[in-house]
Amino acid sequence: PPPGSPDPAKTAEITGPLPGDEEPRPLPPVAGTVEITAKDNNRVVAAKVGDLLRITLESNPSTGYNWELRGFDFGVAVFHGSELKARSGGNVLFGAPGDTIMTLQAVEPGKQNIELVYRRPWEAPDQIAGRFAFTLEVAGTPAPQSSPSPVPSPAP
Repeated sequence: PPPGSPDPAKTAEITGPLPGDEEPRPLPPVAGTVEITAKDNNRVVAAKVGDLLRITLESNPSTGYNWELRGFDFGVAVFHGSELKARSGGNVLFGAPGDTIMTLQAVEPGKQNIELVYRRPWEAPDQIAGRFAFTLEVAGTPAPQSSPSPVPSPAP
């Protein structure tokens, strides 16, 4: 090998999980949808394991502002997706307000504080134009945990 190149005897393709990697836990089947809007700010929202939590908040991303999760911990709920919708249907027009729809899924029974902030991503994290928070209380049975598949024994 050329000088300065890695020693092929000491390098190898990574074929297994890295230390700290975990298999993603299976998500429970979708059980229903809980609609959450600005009127739910600072309230307790009840859900069941499997429910989708559809958070709809007014936004105007053409001004640079958008809603983002703040300090979100994947525990009782997991992030499912986010999208922007025009208020009058059709395309989102430049300068026109729309709605940010963020979807989470309740995956474990328990309580979790959820906070979203309305901010421009290039500004300092403490410069926020709006805040929305609620406490999620999830009831139900935890999602089944996956177990490793049995490895067949070699034939004698």
